[in-house]
Amino acid sequence: IERMRKRGGRPGVGVSAFAPSYDPLDGNHAHYTLDLSHTATAGTDALDMARRMGSGLVHLHLCDGTGASTDEHLVPGRGSQPTVEVCQMLAGSDFAGHVILEVTTSDARNKAEREALLAESLQFARTHLLR
Repeated sequence: IERMRKRGGRPGVGVSAFAPSYDPLDGNHAHYTLDLSHTATAGTDALDMARRMGSGLVHLHLCDGTGASTDEHLVPGRGSQPTVEVCQMLAGSDFAGHVILEVTTSDARNKAEREALLAESLQFARTHLLR
């Protein structure tokens, strides 16, 4: 579930991502994506949300955030999200979904720094998702 705001201002039908509720779990969907950068921005409890999604959680965007007003997509473990706990919960369950590293490298000054950020992210995933 992506929370997208309406763009433009042109006439036409508008769609509210917050209907019927601000809580995406109120919609009783069959499958969920948990984006840890979005939970940071929204100030929601990612671990509680993952637990509530249960077997419906089929896709994890593994990254981090500090609670800033914009999506940060930090290397996992560099923000305030319970990234270790979410990964360990999935590793200890029958989770068979997809984990996507969604990390920005835009602050890297060169190719070596970019590769180091990605390598750190991959190592985090391997360490904490190991079954």
